[in-house]
Amino acid sequence: MDLGQRNKVSVTGNMSSMTDLVFLLLIFFVILSTLASKGVNVDLPQSKGVTSQASKLTVSITKDQVYLVDKGRVEKGDLESILKVRMDDMTEKTLYLEVDKDVPTGATVEVIGMAKANDWKVMLGSSPKKD
Repeated sequence: MDLGQRNKVSVTGNMSSMTDLVFLLLIFFVILSTLASKGVNVDLPQSKGVTSQASKLTVSITKDQVYLVDKGRVEKGDLESILKVRMDDMTEKTLYLEVDKDVPTGATVEVIGMAKANDWKVMLGSSPKKD
């Protein structure tokens, strides 16, 4: 007489739905991280935050595209050489950039690119936002 168990329970489970879920989450986070890293800041001239000016070197561009280094007028072609000389004396190489809101973006990008090429940090100045 056979007294063994007749109904055997399968211990293995189907994992295909779990792997589908993992792949969907992976795709979601890859897309989300790509979108988050390519964000664009707009409306820089006004902000609610307060910018602390830690740098002693300020570059200003007026709406007439006049370049000023610490309120002293300089020519656009001489800007990089003047900044290199001034940055050599500084321990923290940070450039504080104040740009009028009517200045074309290209002029701002040129100065930021110049700073990046020389491994200088850039802080963008803004005026307080009025509610």
